[in-house]
Amino acid sequence: MKVSQLIKKDTLFIEDSFTDTDELYQYFSKHLKSKDIIGESQLIKRLFIKRENLGSTAIGKGVATPHIFSDKFKDFFISLGLIRNGMPYKAPDNQDVFLVFLIMSNDQYVSYHLKTLASIARMVSNTKIVNTLKSSKDITDLYNKFEEIENQFKS
Repeated sequence: MKVSQLIKKDTLFIEDSFTDTDELYQYFSKHLKSKDIIGESQLIKRLFIKRENLGSTAIGKGVATPHIFSDKFKDFFISLGLIRNGMPYKAPDNQDVFLVFLIMSNDQYVSYHLKTLASIARMVSNTKIVNTLKSSKDITDLYNKFEEIENQFKS
């Protein structure tokens, strides 16, 4: 399974910083609404916050993988966010988070969530993904660099 093929390109974002996960999820849910991917931004924000309250979704090395289920999503998809200056995220290694893989679907795709989380964790532990993606000029460059890293990692 290639994570890059599951990324919904029109949901990618690059921002300088967020003060906390609440601000990140507020921004992201409005971003999805502006792209007509969801109708209820507050519901999606609440689902992400609820998930984060169960335990931090930061996995270390500057990466977080928040993931939610909602019947508001018809498909399984991932968004990728780059936070240029990083943000606090209660990571196990106490490092700020720079890359956020936001994973969303309905309940039918539980196995995809697990496989995706495992793929991202392996990639993070075996590549310098954060340093490479931090230099992205724009969203297209961000996606292309991620795809290149994933292709090198898979080979």
